[in-house]
Amino acid sequence: MKNTYLGSNEQLRQENINARQFTLRYNSMDPSDVEGHFQALKGFLGDIGEKSRILAPFACDRGNKIHIGKGSFVNYGATFLDMTDIYIGDDVRIAPNCSIYTVWHPLGYVQRQNRVCFTDEVHIEDHCWICGNVTILPGVRIGARSVIGAGSVVTKDIPPDSLAFGNPCKVIRRIDENE
Repeated sequence: MKNTYLGSNEQLRQENINARQFTLRYNSMDPSDVEGHFQALKGFLGDIGEKSRILAPFACDRGNKIHIGKGSFVNYGATFLDMTDIYIGDDVRIAPNCSIYTVWHPLGYVQRQNRVCFTDEVHIEDHCWICGNVTILPGVRIGARSVIGAGSVVTKDIPPDSLAFGNPCKVIRRIDENE
């Protein structure tokens, strides 16, 4: 759902400060304390399912707009700009250095100068694999069981059961469930 907000919004600025304080603490936690990491995320994110993990370092804008299903894994270096909702399904694998953006700025400099921003949700459905260094742009839905190849920039929806990669990311072929 597309929304508009002003970057000068005081409540959003405070939520961003809170998120940066949280991630500073989270990223310095003992990496062997898996349960401690999970409990910290459970108290911070919008939702996180059992047996899901995010490895440090991790960065986000707000935290409360991130929703992760059960059994999902987010590797090192994730950046989630969650100015609106990010939905990650069950059993999703996100490789290192991936970015999910829900916010963008106008092309016109006057609106940018006035701190106008736009947002749109991102959805990653169940059982997807997002390979390393992938960037997912606002408003994208990645269909269940799809694989996004390393280095891709996902600008449009990807249907279920697709192998897709490139910049911009394009569907290469359908994935057979027995591969």
